[in-house]
Amino acid sequence: MATPERTYRADRSRRAILEAAAPEFAAHGFAGASLNRIIRASGLTKGGFYFHFPSKQALALAVLGDQYERWWARVLSEVGPLPRAVDRLFATPRVIARQIREGEGPGTLGKLIEELARDPDLRDEVCGSLRIAVEMTTAQFAEAQAEGDIRSDLDPALLAEVAVGGFAGMQTMTEQLADDDLERRVEALILVVRTATTSPQEGGP
Repeated sequence: MATPERTYRADRSRRAILEAAAPEFAAHGFAGASLNRIIRASGLTKGGFYFHFPSKQALALAVLGDQYERWWARVLSEVGPLPRAVDRLFATPRVIARQIREGEGPGTLGKLIEELARDPDLRDEVCGSLRIAVEMTTAQFAEAQAEGDIRSDLDPALLAEVAVGGFAGMQTMTEQLADDDLERRVEALILVVRTATTSPQEGGP
């Protein structure tokens, strides 16, 4: 049985590898990333590395999962103190847009995601951020409905797909136009979705 100290050291070693791997994959994608550079940056031996990750693919998937989890935790910690679900709902895309501008979030691993998603066996796992976003947004719409701020005749899951898909479209447009105008586009998206979905008694933006 592992002692608490051994478990702590193992967790610390795994965290060191993930921290070293994220910028390597962000800069070079999957094919261009070097395990030797990652191992050197982590401060571990090759044996220590392979104890945690049997392959480059296993490491890449772990980095994506870790980045998704930590990113959403930061988003939720920022919007969580807002008093009503509808406020949290429409604050979330603003926070995400700002984080993208600041170079945070899974978007920084876009090259890695694109490469891994070409494998049909990995696509669902690799594209997990969209699935998580839809699930979280569905819950936010449902909670806001329960509080009477979102129209009760609308399907929360469908609203979430429209909202998340709209955000992804705005992000793609911004990337293709290269005008760094995502936050303005997200504000326009919020205005449209809010106008179409909120109950008459719900306040303005």
